[in-house]
Amino acid sequence: MNSIVHRFTLILRGNTFSNFLHLSLNQGANLLTTIILTPFLFKRIGEDQYGLISLALTVTMLFGIIVNYGFGLNVPKQLALVQQDRERKQRIINEVVVTRLVLSLLLVLLMYFLTTLLGFFSEYSTILLFSAVLLLNDAVYPMFISQGFDRLSWISKSNAIAKILYLILVVLVVQGPDDAKWVNFILGVSGVAVNLVLLAFIYRYESIRFQWIELSNIFSRLLDNFQFFSSTIASYVLVNGGFILLSNFVTNTELGYYAVAQRISVLLRMIPVFITQSILQKATRLYEADRGAYRSYVKRSCFNGMLITLAVGVIVSVSAPWIIEFLTGNRVTLAIKLTRLLSFLPFMGMLNVPNMIKILVTDRKQILAQAIWITALVMLLLSTAGAYFYGSLGMALALMVSEVFNYWIHHYLIGKVEVRSNITSK
Repeated sequence: MNSIVHRFTLILRGNTFSNFLHLSLNQGANLLTTIILTPFLFKRIGEDQYGLISLALTVTMLFGIIVNYGFGLNVPKQLALVQQDRERKQRIINEVVVTRLVLSLLLVLLMYFLTTLLGFFSEYSTILLFSAVLLLNDAVYPMFISQGFDRLSWISKSNAIAKILYLILVVLVVQGPDDAKWVNFILGVSGVAVNLVLLAFIYRYESIRFQWIELSNIFSRLLDNFQFFSSTIASYVLVNGGFILLSNFVTNTELGYYAVAQRISVLLRMIPVFITQSILQKATRLYEADRGAYRSYVKRSCFNGMLITLAVGVIVSVSAPWIIEFLTGNRVTLAIKLTRLLSFLPFMGMLNVPNMIKILVTDRKQILAQAIWITALVMLLLSTAGAYFYGSLGMALALMVSEVFNYWIHHYLIGKVEVRSNITSK
């Protein structure tokens, strides 16, 4: 036990601890919001409308991946290298912000065209259209700046303020099923308001000015980041794509109960992401300086991550009946089973963290895109079969199997490239 505590202490030192803490606080605010709002919304609007709200949110977040365009994977590193150069960091920040604003506005118009003129998403078109404001929130969300300048406390504090505002407004506005369209709209408006203030603060703090950029710069950014964008959209499909598929095979009621279990698992699934983000900077330095120390550090960090996620999975699985009763008002057997299954997704996700670290420190984005897309396609096939034959339980099992396959394909492709590199070097 002492050795485990010692290993975990090593990973939580200096910037690693600070980064992990602020990322956890940021996700903690999201989790607390879910815990408070879910029983409230189930009571006010019912499980049917809750399922449609979650479905609209999932579709909007898929569009949001296009807005973010993978900038969160490489722009923080670019900003960290030019932190003392005011002109260069001003140019990078403006290029990313303006590019995302243009993408968000185009996608809002596309959503309006699809829902209003073509009649897509007819069952929840109004909710989806009101959710479009979330795309503007994605455009002004300055996480990439906070990561690049190692100022994640800005994000955790602003997110807490936004979530408090969101909670207050939802309680005041949402009174019945007809008000379901306001839930995601309020989430987006709260985020836009707070993030615009934070973005203005960052510009003033860093002594930089907002400037519109040329169209050629936007195209250049889109071209340079295409592989990272491809990876992020495939990752989103892997985690959330099954929910959209499931809506075609089950009732809105079952979809609502699945949405509760999935919401919990998606929040917990961020633990491996936090660990990756927390150790990446040190792992990068060690990879360049001492490969043996790098391997030891990553192995130790991932071991502790697996302990954490396994413990979380066991705790959530054991307490699933009480969690579901609190969130929905009833001990729904299906929702309990789904929560128990999906609670171990973070543990499965930790398997691939060493592969992700190696890909990022060696800048092998081609492997990342290839592996993620292969996994996403496998997941879609498994999810379709699982949902068709076994409904939401089949979907949950498909996601579990996909996480294991995700680890294997990354490991296989990395090994294949390393073998080829060794042969070439000889």
